[in-house]
Amino acid sequence: MAAFAIGDAMIDSALELEMPGIPITALGANGALVEAHRAWLAPHFLEPGDLWRLNFRSWIVKIGDKIVVVDPCTGNGRPNPIPLFDRLDIPFLERFEATGTRVEDVDYVFCTHMHYDHCGWNTMLRDGRWVPTFPNARYVFARRELDRWHPDRVARYRRVAYNDGVYERSIAPVVAAGLAELVLDGHAILPNLHVEPGPGHTHGHSMLRLVTGGAEAMFSGDAFHHPLQLIEPTLHFGDYDDGEAIVATRRRLVEESLTRDMLIIPAHLPHPHAGRMKRSAAGLRFEPA
Repeated sequence: MAAFAIGDAMIDSALELEMPGIPITALGANGALVEAHRAWLAPHFLEPGDLWRLNFRSWIVKIGDKIVVVDPCTGNGRPNPIPLFDRLDIPFLERFEATGTRVEDVDYVFCTHMHYDHCGWNTMLRDGRWVPTFPNARYVFARRELDRWHPDRVARYRRVAYNDGVYERSIAPVVAAGLAELVLDGHAILPNLHVEPGPGHTHGHSMLRLVTGGAEAMFSGDAFHHPLQLIEPTLHFGDYDDGEAIVATRRRLVEESLTRDMLIIPAHLPHPHAGRMKRSAAGLRFEPA
């Protein structure tokens, strides 16, 4: 995708892979809901045959002389019970550097949460060891999220099989290298880039608010996977830690997008990847940017 501006920031991204062919019924949406919104869902969020797709990409945020990477995807060579993600061998770093940013140039890495597809490229395998991919970056982790996945505490939560070993491969090496910053809600990575709570998908799931040049955007991670979940926030797709919390997070995104003209940039939407909530006589819709 082409880079785009939000105020004084430039936003680019690197694609890891796509997951096409997902039936819209996987959201639990009934036919009436789909039909009521079909006109704006198609063609980006509802494909022929009532299918949709997920993107897996990392966002690259450039503000002044600083570069922030949001959600560094899955990573190569890692076991995963989901066949699509098992032991990937994808030229992701080549795609990343094709944006004009080298891994050495990155100042900060932010993971909205610690599922395998949001923190994998935190590290890479070198001489049999997992080492930080972005050697000059500070890795910003919400303390609540690290506590949720830390080996000393993870047994308190429902097991998520696809995340087995992720802490050891993608988080612990960063901590051991002294590159991790454990932060609380409201932490300012930069003066115009703040960490905000977005719980539900995981206990410590967080979002990233960008305010610059009179414009505002929220990197919302996995607060939702499909725009219909903003219209009907009780629709779920995949795993989540707290159903009530994720519904509240989605409602907050809708309200803030409507009242502040805030752009919502989730982790997994297909092209054009981001949009704003709009209200008309026909009701709510998600308008692609």
